[in-house]
Amino acid sequence: MNILPEDKESGVSPVIGVMLMLVVTIIIAAVVSGFAGGLTDSSTDTPVATFEFKVYSAYVIASTHGDVEPYVEATMKGGEAIDTADLKIVSYHEDENGTLSSYEFTKSAVTRPAHYTPNAFLSFTGTSTDNFFGETGCYWHTGEKFTGGPEYLLNVASPQAGDKIEINMIYEPANTIIWSDEVTVI
Repeated sequence: MNILPEDKESGVSPVIGVMLMLVVTIIIAAVVSGFAGGLTDSSTDTPVATFEFKVYSAYVIASTHGDVEPYVEATMKGGEAIDTADLKIVSYHEDENGTLSSYEFTKSAVTRPAHYTPNAFLSFTGTSTDNFFGETGCYWHTGEKFTGGPEYLLNVASPQAGDKIEINMIYEPANTIIWSDEVTVI
């Protein structure tokens, strides 16, 4: 009978193998947990707000001795206060020839306005006397109303009653539409 010589070479202990598998499993679990828990999330929190835009084809302006002009009135109906420097208003409408036109509005001119200023978009109801849209530190609060001319704000020169204008409010840090509506000119 032949007896085979016993091999004297030693290998890695099964305990070491189990420990290595356990360490790898824990590291993978930590990485997955970090991604799932938002540890690597670099996105900006997007505010939530609702707005109401009214576009008038003929609005009686008391501060201009009863002149009748096109007019835009935008009110924040609800949500958290938003710095208007972080907002962009994008509008779409058909011109007289039926061509779809778009316009982006990001910042108002800063003027010393009367209560109706067609070449500015501002609020007289905020925390200071004049809040110009797009100025850093000019926050739009619930109930606050911004006003201006439709040609300046929406690039609609002569809005007619019944015209449709799509208006999107975009939160620029996240490049996200936070509000959108199709507004009918009144």
